[in-house]
Amino acid sequence: MTNEKCQNDKYQMKPTESHMRVPQYASAFVLVSLLLSLSFLTTGSPARNQARGGGDGTTNRDTARAIQTYHHGDANEAINLLQAIVKKRPDDADAWYHLGLALNSQGFVGSSRSAFEQVVRLRPGSAEAHAKLAFALIVSDKPQKALATAQRALELGDLSPESHYAIAEASLRTGAATKAADEAETALMINPNFTAALITRSLAHSQLKLYLEAAASLEQVLAGSPDDMDAETWRGQVEELRRLVSLESSPAPIFNIKDVTEKVRVLSKPEPRYSDAARKAGVTGTVVLRAVFSAEGEVKHILISRALGYGLATSSVRAARQIRFSPAMKDGIPVSIYLQLEYNFNLY
Repeated sequence: MTNEKCQNDKYQMKPTESHMRVPQYASAFVLVSLLLSLSFLTTGSPARNQARGGGDGTTNRDTARAIQTYHHGDANEAINLLQAIVKKRPDDADAWYHLGLALNSQGFVGSSRSAFEQVVRLRPGSAEAHAKLAFALIVSDKPQKALATAQRALELGDLSPESHYAIAEASLRTGAATKAADEAETALMINPNFTAALITRSLAHSQLKLYLEAAASLEQVLAGSPDDMDAETWRGQVEELRRLVSLESSPAPIFNIKDVTEKVRVLSKPEPRYSDAARKAGVTGTVVLRAVFSAEGEVKHILISRALGYGLATSSVRAARQIRFSPAMKDGIPVSIYLQLEYNFNLY
């Protein structure tokens, strides 16, 4: 089966490119479980007044009241007030900045992007705004822009984990696994419980065949975020990663598509569900899975090589398990093969 798209173009299945007994990973996107470390996404450093303030460096009274509303915990009302303010005064950087923070606090991470873009326009020296914009760009599946924005944040003196995470995730999406692991590690030195960075580090280690290290990062996710929307899937991934370690010494005979005489014939391909939380956050991108299409006609040993959070990783794995197919054949005998699955999530 070669690069066959399903009818609704939501996902496609691709054959792997090399004969393998232990899976090699496609360039891993992680994207990450995007359960966020909101303490970093919804707060700013009071010492960095350059990051905020009106066009003339002052804060208007109505902006100050809206900011106070946000800090008192009424984010929804603050969003309403701040949206009205920026419509009236589009050069009010302080209002734009806190609008971005308020949107993040309510899970509208993708929507915060335009707010932080305005702050960067009005305050090009704001390290904080660059860092938060970089994170929003990752959520919106803009890795190259996220990389450049995060690097600029660091040049400006950003001290949060967000910039390092954005560089890690963007690096992973472009196949630079070692760089991704290093930058994720730096982010975790700043905040050891940064869930997205833990997942990025896990996927980078998987790509580098450091399976035990990859499993350890996911175990840390489960310990710190037992209610993560993808917790069920991360537990399964820990088991799969540990299984790979045992297979290194006695690999099972699983074939590449080039080695079979008859390819897998897919009979049904269910769609994954786009979770409400992911839609709200504006998460877009691709979940990439590597799986065994077994001789028994079951999809087994699913390993995530590119992830999205908010339940999308779990939704993709469940959809993959429900695929029905006739197995590949080699010399008239059913055999197991590795295939790559891609589930694309886009908001229209």
